[in-house]
Amino acid sequence: MKSTFLFVLILIVTNTNVLHASAINQITYAYWDKPDVEIFYITPKKIDKDTQLLFVIHGNSRNAKDYISAWIPYVSNKNIIVVAPQFDKSNFRYFFLLESATSSGSINNNSDDYINKSISSFFDFFQSKFSLSTNKYKMFGHSAGAQFTHRYMLLSNDKRISNAVVANAGWYTFLNGNNFPYGIKNTPIDISSEHIKWFMSNRTSLLIGDSDVNLKSVNSSKGAQKQGITRVDRANSFFESLINISDNNNIPFRWGYKVVDNAGHDYLKMTPVAAKILLEDVNSFD
Repeated sequence: MKSTFLFVLILIVTNTNVLHASAINQITYAYWDKPDVEIFYITPKKIDKDTQLLFVIHGNSRNAKDYISAWIPYVSNKNIIVVAPQFDKSNFRYFFLLESATSSGSINNNSDDYINKSISSFFDFFQSKFSLSTNKYKMFGHSAGAQFTHRYMLLSNDKRISNAVVANAGWYTFLNGNNFPYGIKNTPIDISSEHIKWFMSNRTSLLIGDSDVNLKSVNSSKGAQKQGITRVDRANSFFESLINISDNNNIPFRWGYKVVDNAGHDYLKMTPVAAKILLEDVNSFD
């Protein structure tokens, strides 16, 4: 009888830990001068000095809860907090451009709308909320979220991003002389040459599914079309342009490029690849 009770107790404790590690929490972030943002997050079994933090950025479907759910199998035994903000369409129509422009290239001159400090603000909140020791964070963005991620790195001036994965972006902001948002000429937010060096040398992985060639919902503006026809074409062009910039300007280049086999425009196919990259240095619990 005693052994049976002990077994049941162990089972309850074990299940409680698993549920805690997999539970999706939700808060309304209102600690800034922008519209409120719903934020979903997962905490590890315990939070200590080694706990890290990862931001997951949704695509244009704005289904942040689905995106963070896809990470549960990969973080359930990892010492990391996963955070997924949800930029609703009514308030953040062009979140993937940090609200600084439209998909057709029109610049938004109202800098009060810009969300180029959003993730930094969210990070400060979670760092304080959980008394985190880390002063770095990771990022994963897919589709429109990948657009957000690489533009955030370029325009936020927040160098606390330790590692990022940009997956299946529809189009990019090239580091060339084309007008923003297709290039960095006449950007509404200043970009220093030193920040471009940081952007190039920061640990970043560019992922593209080999079957992500469907043209549905792909930006067809003239500026985007110059980058290539499909998302695969545009990913290749963007990465090659970064290599050329690195070579021509002697800038250290720490971006990686990976074509994911048998994957189309699907965050569920890209998440395990991103998890392998971003969780490599994250401690596991016994």
